[in-house]
Amino acid sequence: MKFQVLLFTFFICFGTQFLVAQHIRLDKKEMAFLASQEKINVVFTYHDLHFNADNFTEAEFLDYIKKKIEGKLNTEEALDWEQKHLAAKDSVYPRIFVASLNNRIKNYDHPVEFVWNDPSIKYTMKVQTDWMYFGYDAGIAKQPAKANLKIYFFETSNPESIISQIDVERAEGFDVVGSLSFYKTGTTTSFGPSGNWLEEFLKANEDYPKPSLIRMGNMYDKAAARFGMTLKRVLD
Repeated sequence: MKFQVLLFTFFICFGTQFLVAQHIRLDKKEMAFLASQEKINVVFTYHDLHFNADNFTEAEFLDYIKKKIEGKLNTEEALDWEQKHLAAKDSVYPRIFVASLNNRIKNYDHPVEFVWNDPSIKYTMKVQTDWMYFGYDAGIAKQPAKANLKIYFFETSNPESIISQIDVERAEGFDVVGSLSFYKTGTTTSFGPSGNWLEEFLKANEDYPKPSLIRMGNMYDKAAARFGMTLKRVLD
């Protein structure tokens, strides 16, 4: 009986901590404009990006990771991972985030469409990542990828005047690497046939000594889905 009480208490405490960690605060008055829009432009930035508990700058992190990959594999593999990392930041993570967000909100009463890099749209949402942790998979011991995101809304023509800022702290990825909420093999995303970019990305299922880019992609998927649930307060 004592064991059952302790177990119940553990799950209550753990569940409460999980819910608090997953909560995203949003100002409904600031975000009220969103429900009247058809489309929102999306841009991604990585200003002052840092990594891991050590708070490495990106230059320091890349130097550290490349040396580790060179030591275990070779220089060619290290440079290859660096290029894939930079390419994922520029064009894959934004696509995953937008596809996941649109998938989450598509059945709301006011399902605004988020569009990557279209400055002709009146309002813009800027997703700024300022901290990353790639996680790991060592068999029994695992850690999902994590990141801190700051999301800003503003008129595209006036980026200095912020309408609303929403912080997503310590966003975490899914437990199953490569399991994306909006994707099934052979399906079409808002960016065209998934095979054009996503299936190619998912082939790179690499881990130690290379940080898993797919695990980080999972993080952006889950962060977008969580953010979409938060937007239900203004779109549904």
